[in-house]
Amino acid sequence: MDGARYLEDGRLTIFRRNGTCYARLRLSPGKYVTRSLRTTVEEAAVQLGRRLLFQLEHRAEQGLPPKSKTFSTVIDDYIRFRERDHAHGKTSVGMLRQIRRVSKFWREYAGHLAVEDIDDKVMREFIPWRRDYYASFDKLPKNAKRHPTDKTLQWDMMLGKAIVKWAAEQGWRGDRPRITVSFTPKKKRVRPAFERWEYCKLWRTLCKRVETARDARTRKSRELLRYYVLVLANSGIRTGEANSLNIRDVHPFTDEKGRNNYRLVVRGKTGERDVVVRWVAAKRLDRYLTKRRAEDAVGLLFSMPDGSKITTLIDQLNAALREAGIERNGFGEKYTVYSLRHFYAVNALRNGVGVFEVARNMGTSVQMIQEYYGKQATAAVFATKLGD
Repeated sequence: MDGARYLEDGRLTIFRRNGTCYARLRLSPGKYVTRSLRTTVEEAAVQLGRRLLFQLEHRAEQGLPPKSKTFSTVIDDYIRFRERDHAHGKTSVGMLRQIRRVSKFWREYAGHLAVEDIDDKVMREFIPWRRDYYASFDKLPKNAKRHPTDKTLQWDMMLGKAIVKWAAEQGWRGDRPRITVSFTPKKKRVRPAFERWEYCKLWRTLCKRVETARDARTRKSRELLRYYVLVLANSGIRTGEANSLNIRDVHPFTDEKGRNNYRLVVRGKTGERDVVVRWVAAKRLDRYLTKRRAEDAVGLLFSMPDGSKITTLIDQLNAALREAGIERNGFGEKYTVYSLRHFYAVNALRNGVGVFEVARNMGTSVQMIQEYYGKQATAAVFATKLGD
């Protein structure tokens, strides 16, 4: 480089390009960074170059890359990473949608900060900020709540921590300490589980609604809900897992008692696993399978009347619950599609199925089963002893 000045034992080189001064900095053997100094005055360029060199060397000592990333940029990169995961079947549609939705809060709250500046204090102050986010809105966006639940805040915090952790794995936070702050709900929220008599009443209502359907399309839609409820209530799988089940994921087998049954190969947030359906649902599932195979042997187990993938059946379920007169439990808590999963867990434990087997079938941990269902489910053998 003609007219270049070599300074700081060769670690800094000042040179010109089209009249503008540039700095070439050697951060380590074989690793160089070139930056425009945005000046044409050589002495000013020398001072700016030295200052830049010391800044970059200080960042290198902390394990940080030469150029910082804003948290907003990191969020964009993280979403693209999860989109690639989704393309390979590792992230569900629902999870990806939730990540995109919650990311807007983090982008607005801390998107302007450098990712290495996100620390426990920043994370801790997110909770009161998020609580007050919708307080000043005259009109709330669709599905938004003015006062988010503790469970919502916990999920939002979890995503923020996951993004920061991922950024650290990419080397963008250097040797900054990991985030240790967490948010624990004061009251754990468990969606209500149907009592057995309520589930039986719901089932009878679902069958009645199929018979009284006004046209073929409505009948098909109601039949879909009936079998959807059947499988969720008798297997404990998640809604997202059910929505992604293919007909080829349903496999017949004969148990040790000689009964014909089915196992489902589901892919959820805990990976792939086998799920055994309760034997009492096997005959009805067999009839539904026969019908679905005739329609589309390689398609989804559950699909909308037009053949598309299910997004949600909550509106149909609400209509059936309303007709059955069992929209809420005794504490006023509203039943949802997820209540079918809880119904399965509670009844399995009451029937004496081991907590490990229940956790494995549901794709969750023993701790979660004990924490959420242990107080609701008393096995029949213990109930008998307690009643003596």
